[in-house]
Amino acid sequence: MRRMIRTTMISLTFITGLITTTTTFASNLSAGSWILRGGASRVVPDEDTGGVNGPLSPAMNGAHVSVDSDTKFSVTLAYMVTDHIDLELLGAAPFKHHAEISGGALDGADLGSIKHLPPTLSLDYHFDTGTPITPYIGAGVNWTIFFDEDIAGDARGAGVKSLELSNSVGPAGQIGVDWELPYHLLLNANVRYIDIDTNAHVKTAGGGNTKVNLDIDPWIYTLALGYRF
Repeated sequence: MRRMIRTTMISLTFITGLITTTTTFASNLSAGSWILRGGASRVVPDEDTGGVNGPLSPAMNGAHVSVDSDTKFSVTLAYMVTDHIDLELLGAAPFKHHAEISGGALDGADLGSIKHLPPTLSLDYHFDTGTPITPYIGAGVNWTIFFDEDIAGDARGAGVKSLELSNSVGPAGQIGVDWELPYHLLLNANVRYIDIDTNAHVKTAGGGNTKVNLDIDPWIYTLALGYRF
Protein backbone atom coordinates (compact mmCIF):
# COMPACT_ATOMS: atom_id res chain seq x y z
CA MET A 1 0.00 0.00 0.00
CA ARG A 2 2.80 2.43 0.90
CA ARG A 3 4.53 1.59 -2.40
CA MET A 4 1.29 2.29 -4.29
CA ILE A 5 0.81 5.62 -2.48
CA ARG A 6 4.44 6.59 -3.16
CA THR A 7 4.12 5.64 -6.85
CA THR A 8 0.87 7.58 -7.12
CA MET A 9 2.43 10.68 -5.50
CA ILE A 10 5.43 10.51 -7.86
CA SER A 11 3.11 10.19 -10.85
CA LEU A 12 0.98 13.12 -9.69
CA THR A 13 4.10 15.22 -9.13
CA PHE A 14 5.34 14.39 -12.63
CA ILE A 15 1.97 15.19 -14.24
CA THR A 16 1.71 18.45 -12.26
CA GLY A 17 5.20 19.45 -13.34
CA LEU A 18 4.41 18.59 -16.95
CA ILE A 19 1.23 20.67 -16.88
CA THR A 20 3.07 23.58 -15.26
CA THR A 21 5.83 23.36 -17.86
CA THR A 22 3.33 23.15 -20.67
CA THR A 23 1.30 26.14 -19.57
CA THR A 24 4.38 28.37 -19.13
CA PHE A 25 6.29 27.23 -22.22
CA ALA A 26 7.63 29.82 -24.66
CA SER A 27 8.27 28.67 -28.21
CA ASN A 28 11.91 28.55 -29.27
CA LEU A 29 11.09 29.03 -32.94
CA SER A 30 12.44 32.29 -34.30
CA ALA A 31 13.38 33.82 -37.63
CA GLY A 32 16.81 32.69 -38.81
CA SER A 33 16.80 29.31 -37.04
CA TRP A 34 17.05 25.92 -38.78
CA ILE A 35 15.32 22.61 -38.13
CA LEU A 36 16.83 19.32 -39.27
CA ARG A 37 14.66 16.19 -39.01
CA GLY A 38 15.39 12.57 -39.87
CA GLY A 39 13.15 9.52 -39.60
CA ALA A 40 11.06 6.94 -41.41
CA SER A 41 8.52 7.75 -44.12
CA ARG A 42 5.94 5.33 -45.51
CA VAL A 43 4.65 6.07 -49.00
CA VAL A 44 1.13 4.72 -49.56
CA PRO A 45 -0.01 5.22 -53.19
CA ASP A 46 -3.64 6.09 -53.94
CA GLU A 47 -3.24 5.11 -57.56
CA ASP A 48 -5.62 5.42 -60.51
CA THR A 49 -5.13 4.20 -64.09
CA GLY A 50 -6.15 6.59 -66.84
CA GLY A 51 -6.01 6.24 -70.61
CA VAL A 52 -4.18 3.37 -72.32
CA ASN A 53 -2.94 3.88 -75.89
CA GLY A 54 -0.95 1.36 -77.90
CA PRO A 55 -0.66 -2.35 -78.76
CA LEU A 56 -1.56 -3.49 -75.22
CA SER A 57 -4.79 -1.48 -75.14
CA PRO A 58 -7.09 -4.49 -75.84
CA ALA A 59 -5.39 -6.62 -73.16
CA MET A 60 -5.55 -3.79 -70.61
CA ASN A 61 -9.16 -2.84 -71.30
CA GLY A 62 -10.73 -2.44 -67.85
CA ALA A 63 -7.39 -3.10 -66.13
CA HIS A 64 -5.94 -1.21 -63.18
CA VAL A 65 -2.27 -0.87 -62.25
CA SER A 66 -1.77 -1.35 -58.51
CA VAL A 67 1.35 0.02 -56.78
CA ASP A 68 2.36 -1.23 -53.33
CA SER A 69 3.68 0.80 -50.37
CA ASP A 70 7.25 1.24 -49.18
CA THR A 71 9.07 2.67 -46.14
CA LYS A 72 12.43 4.42 -46.28
CA PHE A 73 14.61 6.90 -44.37
CA SER A 74 13.71 10.54 -45.02
CA VAL A 75 15.15 13.90 -44.03
CA THR A 76 13.86 17.47 -44.02
CA LEU A 77 15.73 20.74 -43.62
CA ALA A 78 13.68 23.82 -42.76
CA TYR A 79 14.72 27.47 -42.46
CA MET A 80 12.54 29.81 -40.38
CA VAL A 81 11.89 32.82 -42.60
CA THR A 82 9.83 34.42 -39.79
CA ASP A 83 8.85 33.31 -36.29
CA HIS A 84 5.98 31.34 -37.82
CA ILE A 85 6.87 30.58 -41.46
CA ASP A 86 9.53 28.20 -42.73
CA LEU A 87 10.84 27.07 -46.09
CA GLU A 88 11.33 23.29 -46.02
CA LEU A 89 13.00 20.78 -48.33
CA LEU A 90 12.16 17.06 -48.16
CA GLY A 91 14.60 14.39 -49.29
CA ALA A 92 14.67 10.61 -48.86
CA ALA A 93 16.37 7.37 -49.78
CA PRO A 94 14.96 5.92 -53.03
CA PHE A 95 11.55 4.32 -52.58
CA LYS A 96 10.87 1.04 -54.40
CA HIS A 97 7.39 -0.02 -55.49
CA HIS A 98 6.08 -3.14 -57.18
CA ALA A 99 3.38 -2.73 -59.83
CA GLU A 100 0.73 -5.35 -60.59
CA ILE A 101 -2.09 -5.42 -63.12
CA SER A 102 -5.58 -6.22 -61.85
CA GLY A 103 -8.54 -6.75 -64.17
CA GLY A 104 -8.59 -7.21 -67.93
CA ALA A 105 -6.87 -9.99 -69.87
CA LEU A 106 -3.65 -9.49 -67.86
CA ASP A 107 -5.34 -9.77 -64.45
CA GLY A 108 -2.84 -10.70 -61.73
CA ALA A 109 0.25 -10.14 -63.89
CA ASP A 110 3.31 -8.75 -62.10
CA LEU A 111 4.44 -5.76 -64.17
CA GLY A 112 7.71 -5.13 -62.33
CA SER A 113 9.25 -2.61 -59.93
CA ILE A 114 10.25 1.04 -60.03
CA LYS A 115 12.28 3.36 -57.83
CA HIS A 116 11.73 7.06 -57.27
CA LEU A 117 12.99 10.09 -55.38
CA PRO A 118 10.42 12.66 -54.17
CA PRO A 119 12.19 15.99 -53.42
CA THR A 120 9.53 18.44 -52.20
CA LEU A 121 9.83 22.15 -51.41
CA SER A 122 7.18 23.53 -49.02
CA LEU A 123 6.21 26.72 -47.25
CA ASP A 124 4.89 25.93 -43.76
CA TYR A 125 3.07 27.94 -41.11
CA HIS A 126 3.74 27.07 -37.43
CA PHE A 127 1.07 27.78 -34.79
CA ASP A 128 2.34 29.04 -31.43
CA THR A 129 0.22 27.23 -28.84
CA GLY A 130 2.22 28.37 -25.81
CA THR A 131 3.13 24.71 -25.18
CA PRO A 132 5.92 22.37 -26.36
CA ILE A 133 3.47 21.12 -29.01
CA THR A 134 3.70 23.13 -32.25
CA PRO A 135 1.37 22.10 -35.08
CA TYR A 136 2.01 23.34 -38.60
CA ILE A 137 0.46 23.22 -42.05
CA GLY A 138 2.15 23.66 -45.41
CA ALA A 139 1.93 23.52 -49.17
CA GLY A 140 4.47 23.38 -51.95
CA VAL A 141 5.68 21.62 -55.07
CA ASN A 142 6.99 18.09 -55.61
CA TRP A 143 9.35 16.78 -58.27
CA THR A 144 9.27 12.98 -58.50
CA ILE A 145 12.14 11.32 -60.35
CA PHE A 146 11.54 7.72 -61.56
CA PHE A 147 14.43 5.40 -62.37
CA ASP A 148 15.68 1.80 -62.31
CA GLU A 149 12.50 0.30 -63.77
CA ASP A 150 12.71 -3.51 -63.69
CA ILE A 151 10.47 -5.85 -65.71
CA ALA A 152 9.01 -8.90 -63.94
CA GLY A 153 8.82 -12.38 -65.45
CA ASP A 154 5.04 -12.15 -65.95
CA ALA A 155 5.43 -9.01 -68.04
CA ARG A 156 8.28 -10.46 -70.07
CA GLY A 157 6.11 -13.50 -70.80
CA ALA A 158 3.48 -11.11 -72.20
CA GLY A 159 6.06 -9.63 -74.56
CA VAL A 160 7.07 -6.56 -72.52
CA LYS A 161 10.68 -5.54 -73.23
CA SER A 162 11.04 -2.40 -71.11
CA LEU A 163 9.18 0.03 -68.87
CA GLU A 164 9.85 3.75 -68.48
CA LEU A 165 8.02 6.25 -66.29
CA SER A 166 8.14 9.98 -66.97
CA ASN A 167 9.12 12.32 -64.13
CA SER A 168 6.35 14.29 -62.45
CA VAL A 169 5.93 17.83 -61.12
CA GLY A 170 2.88 18.55 -59.00
CA PRO A 171 1.47 20.21 -55.88
CA ALA A 172 1.99 18.84 -52.39
CA GLY A 173 0.44 19.57 -49.00
CA GLN A 174 1.15 18.53 -45.44
CA ILE A 175 0.10 18.81 -41.81
CA GLY A 176 2.46 18.03 -38.96
CA VAL A 177 3.37 18.60 -35.35
CA ASP A 178 6.64 19.13 -33.46
CA TRP A 179 7.03 18.30 -29.76
CA GLU A 180 9.99 20.20 -28.33
CA LEU A 181 12.34 18.32 -26.02
CA PRO A 182 15.39 19.44 -24.01
CA TYR A 183 18.73 20.16 -25.71
CA HIS A 184 17.11 21.58 -28.88
CA LEU A 185 15.67 18.17 -29.81
CA LEU A 186 12.14 17.56 -31.00
CA LEU A 187 9.82 14.72 -32.02
CA ASN A 188 7.95 15.12 -35.27
CA ALA A 189 4.99 13.46 -36.96
CA ASN A 190 3.52 14.58 -40.26
CA VAL A 191 1.29 13.50 -43.11
CA ARG A 192 1.78 14.61 -46.71
CA TYR A 193 -0.28 14.28 -49.86
CA ILE A 194 1.52 14.54 -53.20
CA ASP A 195 -0.06 14.77 -56.64
CA ILE A 196 2.05 12.50 -58.87
CA ASP A 197 0.90 12.07 -62.47
CA THR A 198 3.14 10.04 -64.77
CA ASN A 199 3.05 8.29 -68.13
CA ALA A 200 4.27 4.70 -68.18
CA HIS A 201 5.72 3.70 -71.55
CA VAL A 202 5.48 -0.08 -71.92
CA LYS A 203 7.58 -1.23 -74.87
CA THR A 204 6.84 -4.60 -76.43
CA ALA A 205 8.38 -6.85 -79.09
CA GLY A 206 8.38 -5.43 -82.60
CA GLY A 207 8.84 -1.84 -81.46
CA GLY A 208 5.39 -1.43 -79.94
CA ASN A 209 4.92 1.29 -77.32
CA THR A 210 1.87 1.43 -75.05
CA LYS A 211 1.38 4.60 -73.02
CA VAL A 212 -0.47 4.25 -69.72
CA ASN A 213 -1.45 7.33 -67.72
CA LEU A 214 -0.95 6.70 -63.98
CA ASP A 215 -2.04 8.90 -61.09
CA ILE A 216 -0.03 7.59 -58.13
CA ASP A 217 -1.00 10.39 -55.69
CA PRO A 218 0.53 8.94 -52.49
CA TRP A 219 -0.05 9.71 -48.83
CA ILE A 220 3.26 9.88 -46.94
CA TYR A 221 3.33 9.20 -43.19
CA THR A 222 6.47 10.22 -41.28
CA LEU A 223 7.85 9.87 -37.76
CA ALA A 224 11.12 11.69 -37.13
CA LEU A 225 13.57 13.05 -34.59
CA GLY A 226 14.69 16.64 -35.11
CA TYR A 227 17.28 19.16 -33.97
CA ARG A 228 16.76 22.93 -33.90
CA PHE A 229 19.80 25.19 -34.33
